[in-house]
Amino acid sequence: MKAQFASGVSNSIDLEEALESVFFQIAQNFHSNETNLALLFTTGHFADSCVQISEWVNSKFSPNCFIGCTAGGIIGSDQEFEEQSALSLMVGFLPDCNLHPFHLTQQNVAGLSDPPIAKQILGASPEENPSFLLLPDPFSFQTTALLEKLDATYPTSPKLGGLASAGFQPGANRLYYNEETFLDGMVGLSMTGSMEILPIVSQGCRPIGHPMMITDIDKNVVKTLGNRPAFEVLQGVVSELSEEDQRLASTALLAGVVIDEYKSEFDRGDFLIRNLIGGDPENGYLVINDHVLPGQTIQFQVRDANTAEEELSLLLQGALGRLGSKRPLAAAVFNCNGRGLRLFANRNHDIELLQAAAEQIPSTGFFCAGEIGPVGGRTFIHGFTSCIGLFVSRESEI
Repeated sequence: MKAQFASGVSNSIDLEEALESVFFQIAQNFHSNETNLALLFTTGHFADSCVQISEWVNSKFSPNCFIGCTAGGIIGSDQEFEEQSALSLMVGFLPDCNLHPFHLTQQNVAGLSDPPIAKQILGASPEENPSFLLLPDPFSFQTTALLEKLDATYPTSPKLGGLASAGFQPGANRLYYNEETFLDGMVGLSMTGSMEILPIVSQGCRPIGHPMMITDIDKNVVKTLGNRPAFEVLQGVVSELSEEDQRLASTALLAGVVIDEYKSEFDRGDFLIRNLIGGDPENGYLVINDHVLPGQTIQFQVRDANTAEEELSLLLQGALGRLGSKRPLAAAVFNCNGRGLRLFANRNHDIELLQAAAEQIPSTGFFCAGEIGPVGGRTFIHGFTSCIGLFVSRESEI
């Protein structure tokens, strides 16, 4: 029997009505008597009802792997809901896959450096090359430390997800984990077997100027680029831009840090995008929101709606083209809460792009407080990014 998925989404403020609508949508397209996967995302409007929601989902589908979280905005198969109540559920039956859910606290992370312990905690060994979905609470869990451990122990495994975003203080988020809900830590799953997750990470930026080597830096304070004051270099780059790009640079200027310094030429996917958070014209310094090292290469970037749309479209076309005659069966979408209507003029922008490219597949996701996805062979927390995980057969030519 082949794997199958179905999803539903509702923005009803009445919980029972919302769940009934979602269950009905799923029933129209899900033709299996078994369910071994459920992904659920609910806005903070339902935070006090999470235990009840979990009970209803478990009673209806009995999934043996059920994870999810609360969020500031919700993404369904064909709609995005921001700043309003909503919930989105996707269920699946993956008969030839081993799905292992887990809940981690910060104390669990140290053990992930040891492959046997990691297998015990995460349900898969590095040799099985599992795919991971990760949903951390940003206030109680150090996600960067986790990603470093996972990249070291599972170097070839895709890791994708997003930080819960329903609240702005500790204890405000809820994490769904099988029949339990948590206020802290993180929930996730590993998947091995006949399917894997193909990650797409669209940072939505366009490089300007030329790549330059960092020649003097103190933590995140860039002092010189190519032995010239960094602020002076930036001024020179901006002065040579078109009027339109100068306008963009005044509101959406970023730095792209090269991940693989062994490459001779750099394209969009070779940069880890980081914010420029300050400058010191008197001393010639620039400040970025990450620690980088002398000898690393950076290139300034700009971001706008057109650039973000163009990049996501190109990445979707490239990923689907590599699949050949195969097609993805479902998608999990993790978008920055700075996208949506905060970036684009039209609602549903990113999910409509995905569905137009993938020909309408079941999908679920949310607007995150940080998106998790790989760039240049390493996994990072991003901002203003769309990280999409396509569920595909391992037989696909990717």
